[in-house]
Amino acid sequence: MQTRYKATLALVLSIAGFLLSSPYAESGFAGGLIYHGFLAAMVGGLADWFAVTALFRRPLGIRYRTEILRRNRPRIMQALVDFASSDLLNVANIMTVVREQNMARMMMDYLTQRGGRERLKAVLNQVLLTAAQTMDIRAVARRLEPAVRELLKTTAVEKLIVQLLTMLGEKRCSQTIFPALARVGKQVLSAPAMQALLLAHITTLRKQYEGNSFGRSFLIGVLDLSDEKILQFVNQRLLTWLEAIERGEESSYQQAVAWLEKTMAVLAQEPQLLQTLHQWKIRQIEGWPLEDTLTDWLKKLLRAKHPVWMAEVDQFVDDKVDLFLTNESLQKHYDTMVKRLIEQELTARHALISGLIQTRLDELSDDKLIEFVETRIADDLQMIRINGSIVGSLVGMLLFTIVFGAERMCG
Repeated sequence: MQTRYKATLALVLSIAGFLLSSPYAESGFAGGLIYHGFLAAMVGGLADWFAVTALFRRPLGIRYRTEILRRNRPRIMQALVDFASSDLLNVANIMTVVREQNMARMMMDYLTQRGGRERLKAVLNQVLLTAAQTMDIRAVARRLEPAVRELLKTTAVEKLIVQLLTMLGEKRCSQTIFPALARVGKQVLSAPAMQALLLAHITTLRKQYEGNSFGRSFLIGVLDLSDEKILQFVNQRLLTWLEAIERGEESSYQQAVAWLEKTMAVLAQEPQLLQTLHQWKIRQIEGWPLEDTLTDWLKKLLRAKHPVWMAEVDQFVDDKVDLFLTNESLQKHYDTMVKRLIEQELTARHALISGLIQTRLDELSDDKLIEFVETRIADDLQMIRINGSIVGSLVGMLLFTIVFGAERMCG
């Protein structure tokens, strides 16, 4: 049974007991005791019913000093806001609770048991992808272009070229270059396009050689030197020469190696070479549309369907998370930093708490507010009514007993 019904039942029983015991009020001590007990219980119950009801509405239609909550709403709301923000939820009370928490442990549990690691990767990737899709890449390239161009100008590419020439002048390099060139030459020679080109040149040369001379034409016919046979002969000679170079057996190979070594050594020691290469580099860089190149490169890097940097970002997150999970010093620093940040934000924005409470209370109409308060303190208020009837009956019987005893003692 609800407490309200119990309180109402107590009041009804008090009234009924008063009415039923009225005929026996003067019949003796027992009758008077019961009568005055029910009388006092009825008075106490009615008084407390009136008081409790007057908090929320008008009991018996009486307007004077009733509907206390509705009439005093602004003052009560302000008192609630002040109590909640300045006392219950002040910075010191909140921080007392916060300092008891291990923020690092909470973060570690989130990262290891609640999917925090993967969520962190997803959020970071999404932020970077959104930034990459929305940024003005042309403007970024324009900002980078002067620095990149200056970096290229100051990079000693010419020294690398000189070092390359020096390296090419070494015997171990020169003896490797020509066999490699010979292998490449064999592949080029056997290519259909090269064969067609050689055949076309042989045909042109033969026609130029014959000209209008009947003797030359007759001699070529007698020797049966067709263009295809001439091509076959040229192929055999070139292939034999390339194979000899590849094996290092051709005398011209040794001469070429010696020439390369000598030429590279001379070039590497040429005093004007560095300056010439530097000037050439500066001209190339100044004439290079670097902004367009950077824009294209950034677009391919940032806006690819599956950007290569996402794997690097994921690995970066994994490394930092693993470091946090194993480094106690870092955990303590994180715990201190988070608590300090919470305290700073609470201090700076504490007025928001009272504002939020005030906004929530303002959203409630008078009827909603009364219903909200009444449902949360209804049991306590109804117990006041029940206690009023009980205490009233006890006080009534005590007073009757005192009066009855005094009358008997005084005759």
